[in-house]
Amino acid sequence: MPVIVAANPKGGSGKSTTCLVVGTTLAAQGASVRIIDADPQRTLARWSEGDSTHRNLVVTPTPGEDLTTLIDRLQSEVQFVIIDVQGSANQEMVSAMSRADLVLIPMQAKTADADVATRAISLLRTQENLFKRKIPHAIVFIRTSPIIVTREEKQIRQNIVAAAVPRFSKSLNERTAFSHLFAYKRALTELSPKETNGLGEAQQNAIEVTAEVIQVLRQQKEVAA
Repeated sequence: MPVIVAANPKGGSGKSTTCLVVGTTLAAQGASVRIIDADPQRTLARWSEGDSTHRNLVVTPTPGEDLTTLIDRLQSEVQFVIIDVQGSANQEMVSAMSRADLVLIPMQAKTADADVATRAISLLRTQENLFKRKIPHAIVFIRTSPIIVTREEKQIRQNIVAAAVPRFSKSLNERTAFSHLFAYKRALTELSPKETNGLGEAQQNAIEVTAEVIQVLRQQKEVAA
């Protein structure tokens, strides 16, 4: 079953949001999912302390627990394993990369974030050399405007195309609902439209991004076959 890793050296890059949006969307669609919070910030672990019906999706490694062993166990039990790791090249990242079927690199459409994303890809290339296999990966833009594409965003997208770096066609837009995931410690389907503006649009955005994750995984499987 697929292992999806979200990695980026930059703090606040949107890794936890991406993991939570994709994981809870898959679960709402009937898939069995576990999200491993291997980031020392434990953002997802704190989210799971709320009253969401999806709170049990989040698994936190116990002290001293081998992440590879945890991944292998969960992979045998559920359809999707999603991992939020610290972006630096530490043991958790190495363990996650060793099992990854897809690495998502969340980034904002900002020049500073693009520079950091380049470092993330460099770290990934190092892991590819270590494991002697290609690790499928793609940039996922987050916090983009659903209405206006800035000149800076256009330039960054052009640069990514020129560098032949894989990227998603869909972005996780700047939506109040994605912030409210953590504010209320609930999934998108559990938020109230009375409290969260644009909830329907955010839910559709989540479905589209998650569908592209599935599409990329299927394409990778076809290539491997």
